[in-house]
Amino acid sequence: METRERRGFVSPTEETVPLEGERPLPPPRFDEKSVQRAQPAVPIGSGARKNSWPLWVIVLCVLGGVLGGVLGGLALTMYQRGGQRAESQAPQQIPAAAPTTAPPAAPTTSPVAQEPEPSNVRTEPAADTAAVKPEPKAGARAVEASRDVQGELRAALGGWLAATNSRDVGRQMSFYAPTVEAFYLSRNAPRESVRAEKTRLFARASAVNVEAAAPEISLGADGRTAVMRFRKRYHIEGEESRAGEVLQELRWRRTNDGWKIVSERDLRVLQ
Repeated sequence: METRERRGFVSPTEETVPLEGERPLPPPRFDEKSVQRAQPAVPIGSGARKNSWPLWVIVLCVLGGVLGGVLGGLALTMYQRGGQRAESQAPQQIPAAAPTTAPPAAPTTSPVAQEPEPSNVRTEPAADTAAVKPEPKAGARAVEASRDVQGELRAALGGWLAATNSRDVGRQMSFYAPTVEAFYLSRNAPRESVRAEKTRLFARASAVNVEAAAPEISLGADGRTAVMRFRKRYHIEGEESRAGEVLQELRWRRTNDGWKIVSERDLRVLQ
């Protein structure tokens, strides 16, 4: 190859560098072989369009990247919160106390292994232990007092039944208060009215037999009133003979002369 010398002198301070000498271009060839290898000319603009991505593909890629970043951030945040919650819920380990050496336990003997005492040895309680007696508690005293009151009321009921069966009006009226608040269908009946009714009933009867089951007694809060309910079975012979069984209620009030009846009525007919 022939080397061509550069024409002219080039200063290192010049801004541009001259190009090498122009080489002559070979003339175009239109032979058969060149025609077969030739390719059709394509405009620059249309080729660029074919090689470029569509706009909607680019938009989808951008949206997919943004969505993936958001989901990844949320997943990371939830993972961090779950780890913090697990650490907070984990039971704190309490350091184990240093083992302490307990003193050796005294040897215990089984009751079977103990030797029986000789028969000639007598064990007597100590004098000071036998002399000590437990004091009754306040609650026990209250129970005993209520039992005493119930005993008084049962005794009064027994006397009232005995006077009824013997048809002793005078003795029977000794169990009533001066005013009876409820006497069957009457209200605030004076004791004389009750006496008149009892006298009329006993005059028509030739025999009276009244029996009462064990009463249920409830005391008032003041301890001066009581409600007594019991099953009463009666059989009266005479002009108007009748018999039956009722659930009767007697209300009592404590007075200076003892318990007095302030109410007498039948709650329910049983038979």
